[in-house]
Amino acid sequence: MYQGAIILLLTLLFSLPVCAQDSYRIQQVAEGTYAAIASPGGAATSNALIVDLGTQIILCGAHFSRKAMNDLIAAATEVSTKPIRMIALTHYHPGSSLFDFAFPDNINLVTTIETRLILKQEAHKGITPLLFFKEGLSFEGTERTLILTNVGPAHSQGDMIAYLPQSKVLFAGDLLHFNSLGFLGAGSLYDWVQVLDGLDSLPAEIIIPGCGPIGNRNDLQQFEKYLKAFLTEILRHIEEGNSLETTLNAFSLPQYKSLPDYSDVTPGNIERAYRQLRE
Repeated sequence: MYQGAIILLLTLLFSLPVCAQDSYRIQQVAEGTYAAIASPGGAATSNALIVDLGTQIILCGAHFSRKAMNDLIAAATEVSTKPIRMIALTHYHPGSSLFDFAFPDNINLVTTIETRLILKQEAHKGITPLLFFKEGLSFEGTERTLILTNVGPAHSQGDMIAYLPQSKVLFAGDLLHFNSLGFLGAGSLYDWVQVLDGLDSLPAEIIIPGCGPIGNRNDLQQFEKYLKAFLTEILRHIEEGNSLETTLNAFSLPQYKSLPDYSDVTPGNIERAYRQLRE
């Protein structure tokens, strides 16, 4: 009896479906287009995009550890049998040596020229094959077109967005955070606001941020509203002659305190913004 129960238990265990990856939650947002939403507590720290152009797959994202990269590839193979030809790296932060150096040698990497220069300075080994561009690059497949555009500096020195005109899907990377505030980056805060104005002019109906759930134009506008309010408050303290210490202690945006990462990211964001805007 006992032995039979053990055999039955083992049989059930081995018959359970095996999940190919646990870093992302995959959501189809349009035909041949999938959002890879970072799972809480998983290896992925930001969202990604999977696009089936018709004969090949292109992946988009950033902050890839080896496991996150492997999991995104595993997710892509689950939604399509097409070969993965390209990984579009949306941005990179100097000093983030634990991320974005685990790309497969047999898949092309494409990024902005600014990101390429930073990678070249910090990479422990050459990243090849590699494509980079100054303004934009389009991939026209048999089923759909993917447009990559360099919109930085903003969150970083060379932010890239990915846009699919047929389905009006925008992948904005860490330029946008929905239901969170996020790290305000190491780029240009003034330019970031201008970039968000530009993104709002796109006819995008489905917007995938770098962090948070899939959203739309209203979510984009809400994040832009937050960023403008944040910068206005920082500038007020600077104009009043307040020190960084005073600004850290007195800074207040009560309407955003309910967001889950407010306490964690706000002090660091204040310091980065204060030093940049005071220059």
